[in-house]
Amino acid sequence: MNKQEIQQEIAIRTINLNLWYGHFQALFDVNLEIKQGIITAMIGPSGCGKSTVLRSVDRINERLGYVRITGAIKVLDKNIYDPDVNLSQLRKQVGMVFQRPNPLPISIYDNVIFGHRLHRPPDVKLSSRQEDEIVEAALQRVLLWDKVKDKLKRKATIDLSLEERQKLCIARLLPVKPAVLLMDEPCSALDPKGTAAVEELIWELRGEYSILLVTHNMAQARRTSDECIFMLMGKVVEHTDTDKMFVTPQYRETADYIEGRYG
Repeated sequence: MNKQEIQQEIAIRTINLNLWYGHFQALFDVNLEIKQGIITAMIGPSGCGKSTVLRSVDRINERLGYVRITGAIKVLDKNIYDPDVNLSQLRKQVGMVFQRPNPLPISIYDNVIFGHRLHRPPDVKLSSRQEDEIVEAALQRVLLWDKVKDKLKRKATIDLSLEERQKLCIARLLPVKPAVLLMDEPCSALDPKGTAAVEELIWELRGEYSILLVTHNMAQARRTSDECIFMLMGKVVEHTDTDKMFVTPQYRETADYIEGRYG
């Protein structure tokens, strides 16, 4: 993989982001700038706040009544906590891929077109042929079309392997055309072959999407990302070019974690 340095605008910016689960503070003044069009990996030990940051960007955390947040998160320079922000529109811009593949218990075809139908303006009517083209394009993009083109009407939760289900979950996002893809350990449930296939797909999506990837796998972070963030105990310790972080980390805490001294 040739990691060329690309000058990009900012896709996600967090400003003095703090978050509490009840009385427990999980994030402390998190300030991040995630560039557009590249893959940024977040690493750190369990419980350090990686997934909390991810779920804050999609405003999933606030579903829990005991969560309190201060600071700001901007997606494409718009504060997602502004009163005029529509959650449905935010989640059209920001797609989420979870740790374990979660296809809907409906057909493969309906999984792919589901989000597009949900977010489509009421006055926009598409023919069956147009929807067919959308589904085929998304499945081609994630390298699933040849595998499933003859069983599109079959239930997605039955016929697909874990790797294929994860690819389908990514395909489900693409027709909506999000600007940002959030991925919370998308390969943790996969075997090595499935992991390699999904990693290749993630790299293929680079440039077209801004991808923020949480992973516990140091090798995966190094293979798949342009930039890397190291978090520890709810704080950002280091955010730099991935190769630089793994070869010459700036902070001792980063070096200790990468070298396996804890976590």
